[in-house]
Amino acid sequence: MTWEYPWILWGLVTIPFLIGLFLSLWHQKKAVWDIWCKLPFVRRQSVLLPKKKYFLTTSLFLIGFTLSMLGFASPVIQRSAWEPIWENVVLVILLDVSRSMEAPYHPDGENATSRFAETKKSLQEFISSLPKGIKISLVPFSEYAVPITSGFSDDHDEIIAKIRHLPRNFFYKQGTDLVTALQEGFNLVDTFLRIHKEDTLTSSTPPIISLILISDGDRPLTRDIYNLLARRGSSIPVFTIGIGSEDPTYIPDPLSPLGYLTDQKGQPVTTALKADVLQFIAEKTGGTYYTLENRGELFATLQDIIQKQGSQNQREYTYPYPLRSFFFLGAFVLLLIFYRLEGG
Repeated sequence: MTWEYPWILWGLVTIPFLIGLFLSLWHQKKAVWDIWCKLPFVRRQSVLLPKKKYFLTTSLFLIGFTLSMLGFASPVIQRSAWEPIWENVVLVILLDVSRSMEAPYHPDGENATSRFAETKKSLQEFISSLPKGIKISLVPFSEYAVPITSGFSDDHDEIIAKIRHLPRNFFYKQGTDLVTALQEGFNLVDTFLRIHKEDTLTSSTPPIISLILISDGDRPLTRDIYNLLARRGSSIPVFTIGIGSEDPTYIPDPLSPLGYLTDQKGQPVTTALKADVLQFIAEKTGGTYYTLENRGELFATLQDIIQKQGSQNQREYTYPYPLRSFFFLGAFVLLLIFYRLEGG
């Protein structure tokens, strides 16, 4: 058992003083009663001092007081339960955090949110809807690609918290390198498969692994992308999500006199969604391309894959169970009885 507010337990040190106070009052009452019974014409009318009732009401008060103090300290125990999980489903999410993601998601909209802000919101909704047990690795990328999860994690709340606090300028260099991002994703997959193969305790069911690339694709289709995808084939599908408008859009820059990002010649830099690059990556790997507006179709597709090919099991987990209500209920009942016995 643990306590949320253990410092309140110091209030229990007053109990010995309360016991001493009640005993002192009892002795005073008894002394007065002895004197009263010695008075003429009173001895025959006097009744015995209600000793049992006094100590009963005293005990009720002290126990009720103790229970209320314990209730305010908020005791908590750990209880166990079982929950269904999906053991062999793995997702690698590659999230574009390049400078072009600062562009407005709706260029024509007034006070439009950025592509990055809209992506973070959608990604949090997606992860929160996933069944428990699905392992996720989150990889932000620009010209670099670095996982911000330790390997693969099935703690979805932790991943959502990391996405919520992920800054757009996560990397010093703000370009977009899709080859580096994809290579990092495939390396994570290879590492997971090797560990999965070596782990003799793992189920014989082969894991279901998918990559989700979220980007505006603001880079041309290069020979490096061709070569990488040719080497990997379609064993690991890459589902791509395109963000933004295909119309050229300025990139906000609060430090620029124009209010927009400019090149070395002082001309505003524009960015546009290049869907053809993302479509090519998805087609070559056996995945599918979606726009952010149609992300629900991707989420439904992944849910369907999980339900049809996933391996479901159960695991035990513990959760905190507060006991304060029981202590307060006991204290209320005892103090109510005390009040009624005292003639309240």
